[in-house]
Amino acid sequence: MKVLLSARWLGGAGGGERCLYSIVRALEADSVDLVVFHRLGGPLATIGPEVRVSSPTGWRWRGSASHSVIKGALAQGIVNPLRRRLSPGYDVYLQLFHGADLTQAVHAKVRLLVPSGNHIDAAKAGKYDFIALQAPDNLRFVPKGTPTVLLPPPLLELSGRAERPQFDVPDFFYLTVLNPYGAVKGLDDLVRAADSAPYPIVWCHSRRTVDFSVPPHLLAHPRIVPIEDPPLAQLRYLYEHCLAYLCFSRSEGFGWAVADALRYSRCVVSRPVGVLSFPEAQECPVMEVGEEWEADWQSLPQSPPGTGPRELNWLSPERFRDTLRALVRETARF
Repeated sequence: MKVLLSARWLGGAGGGERCLYSIVRALEADSVDLVVFHRLGGPLATIGPEVRVSSPTGWRWRGSASHSVIKGALAQGIVNPLRRRLSPGYDVYLQLFHGADLTQAVHAKVRLLVPSGNHIDAAKAGKYDFIALQAPDNLRFVPKGTPTVLLPPPLLELSGRAERPQFDVPDFFYLTVLNPYGAVKGLDDLVRAADSAPYPIVWCHSRRTVDFSVPPHLLAHPRIVPIEDPPLAQLRYLYEHCLAYLCFSRSEGFGWAVADALRYSRCVVSRPVGVLSFPEAQECPVMEVGEEWEADWQSLPQSPPGTGPRELNWLSPERFRDTLRALVRETARF
């Protein structure tokens, strides 16, 4: 397949960055062009030399999504039609929500937009053949009647090995991985859980992509162990050795940290959001909590680790690629 991807960041740390990295890895056998606003460092920035990376502000794409009176008219009326005529056609155009809108500048057999946990209005949805839902409950992000396709991102190994952290970790602990961008991440629930949990909560976060102020009350909480930007091998160790993984999110597009926990952790405690809305997720040990996030601590495992990584074939790179190929066959525009 010939694929054009549009995203905001290559590298860094976070769900969108992990999504892009995983998609690029899943398409290693295909021809991939990638358009990103920012190139950051870190392991999620490591891609093969065969992936052609450009910027939406570069000569090829400059002004392609402009809607200003003069530049927009020039782009939409003259430049973009010329771009579509001269540029090679693509089998798939896949845009993550925060990526540049290149729909008017390219020919593609199928055009997809990933909401990434954001609401899509009808005008925006109309530019694409399908809104690509990362999980079944993502239907709430799009207007009723919008053409959608269920396209969970490919879940790769977090790390090929687990490495004991160099920092002090309690013998018994729960784990949560979240960046406190807003109330949707459930910071208030994290504090209440830490107050009532029988063991400390190790809280991992990263400011590699977007800097934010870490709430002082979280740093000072005696039952919360904050760890910033642990190496992936050490993060896998934490997943495998925690008593349970705790997710406090009120909404998710996919929920990468939860997906990792489904693979590595003994148990997941969460609201039924994102990846947990797949029927297959119920085959894993999950304790579902309601809006008030009240956990039955006594019902959780009392000793780690578990039995090893679980095979989550329904989130495999092969399944992702097969779904794209089927879409190209069924909705070819040429």
